Amino acid sequence: MKPLSFNRPVLFRLRSIGDTVLMTPLLSALKAWRPDLPIAVVTEPLSAPILEPHPLVDELIVIPRARRGLAGFRERLQVARRLRASRFDAAFNVHGGTTAAWLMWLAGIPQRIGYPLPSTRWLLTQAAPPPSELWGKPAIHCVEQQLGLLKAVGVPVPSPPPRSKLYCDPKARAAVTARLRRAGARGAYAVVHPAAAFESKQWAASHFAEIIAYLARRGLPSAVVVGPGEASIAEAVRRSLPSQHGAVFFTDLPLSETMAIIAGSAFFVGNDSGPAHIAAAFGRPLVVIFGSSNDAVWSPWTSAPHRVARRQLPCAPCAGSTCHAFPAPECIRRVTVDEVKAAIEAVLGG
Repeated sequence: MKPLSFNRPVLFRLRSIGDTVLMTPLLSALKAWRPDLPIAVVTEPLSAPILEPHPLVDELIVIPRARRGLAGFRERLQVARRLRASRFDAAFNVHGGTTAAWLMWLAGIPQRIGYPLPSTRWLLTQAAPPPSELWGKPAIHCVEQQLGLLKAVGVPVPSPPPRSKLYCDPKARAAVTARLRRAGARGAYAVVHPAAAFESKQWAASHFAEIIAYLARRGLPSAVVVGPGEASIAEAVRRSLPSQHGAVFFTDLPLSETMAIIAGSAFFVGNDSGPAHIAAAFGRPLVVIFGSSNDAVWSPWTSAPHRVARRQLPCAPCAGSTCHAFPAPECIRRVTVDEVKAAIEAVLGG
């Protein structure tokens, strides 16, 4: 297939941190195809720090998260006018949602590529076939789904596909170095991320405390990192720890510094979440604990040593926000401390 002709593409990657990290192989594939191609990305404030230091992003357009009602509609019209003025000639709905599809259309971008939804198919000029058809296999990783948009328009994708890759803001790295020093942390450390988006992805705080103690016995102290609104999870971990644990806690890091502290770590262990994908993209050895999510779709996209700890149940995977099979989500509750320790041993060695 002859590749679609375009010289000024814009990629729409809204919403979550992890999904944004998993878009970075698409950036690599585009630049491998045409190193001179300027790439613009539309994202939201939550995920912008992921891409701000990335050398393959030539222009980052940060738009406010969509609000409902007339005020939100007016905001979207303003964004569309801004995009129209930039004269992009191709838009890729990497996010896949309706907001991006409408913005591409309202901005008058002549070539609009995406996976079709019933409500937005007519907004696209080129609807991509299903990812399984593009890749010729039934199980498709999120990275492959996003790269499939390039395949759909004839842009070659390297084989094997590029891995996720992130870069650190030097100021954030310096700030984290100072924070670690003030906290008394010296030398190599593991990052432990005990938080998750919802209960079916949330391994028990007491289990994480056991893992922190185990890592300390291996000579690897832990930096426990959680995001805004998650301090109570960190406190639950702290309460479960023995008196001598060597861990330091960070509950107020901006995303740029969360990236930096993960980038500087010797190892990462945590729930299936954005920080796990950040660790993978920085090439950190890692263990990810899965509950309701499909690890075939969301496993770390990395060449670094890694393992997934999970229990296969007949009801899994599922959407996960509510457990309909058990009084509490057994998929995550049944993952044992010993199983996670075994995964750590497999990654770090005896």
